Amino acid sequence: MRRLLIVSLSLYVAACAGKVDYIRPATQVTPLSNVKTVNRNRDAVWNKSVPELGKQFFVINNIDKSSGLMNISYTGDPERYIDCGRITSYVKNFQGERNYNFAAAKAQQTYEIMDQNSVLFFINRKMNLEGRVNLVFEESGLNSTKITANTHYLVTRSQDIRNVANNISNTYTNTISFNSGSSAYFPANAQGQLPECTSTGALELEILSAIK
Repeated sequence: MRRLLIVSLSLYVAACAGKVDYIRPATQVTPLSNVKTVNRNRDAVWNKSVPELGKQFFVINNIDKSSGLMNISYTGDPERYIDCGRITSYVKNFQGERNYNFAAAKAQQTYEIMDQNSVLFFINRKMNLEGRVNLVFEESGLNSTKITANTHYLVTRSQDIRNVANNISNTYTNTISFNSGSSAYFPANAQGQLPECTSTGALELEILSAIK
């Protein structure tokens, strides 16, 4: 009976396999081109920008025409504006093989991982981005206006991890922040890697493109 139990356990372990990996962002952190010049005076550019930006999905928080400062924000799906690398996971058990490969900045993803002891975990992973952008309008000539966009990124990751064998569920939430042209790291994962998120410049470019 003991020998049969050992053989059965060995077959079970052999039939189960798992591998999870984190691939760092492909985006290289470089100084962003977050400045735009419009060949019109500052009042004309400002007066047209307020309604144009209001038509977008951004929220205008504060405006001060005298100082040329406008603060707008975006809240929602991070994948559009930041790069957090990719996550891959391979799981094999008696239910078959499953492969997961997704952007780590994806707003929501459910997947499985299997640890070295062949214990299966279900993970429900959520990512949220809050980007606050300061737009500065400056006169750069008689009929020329320079607009600079500087963003503060706040990224929140929430992971609900459920141990299938013991039916135990835990939720872990972490938040990181960084500015335009930079990056930040979440705490190290089980493999000792530091998941990284970096700005791509897409948010600044999209905002500046709305300013004519």
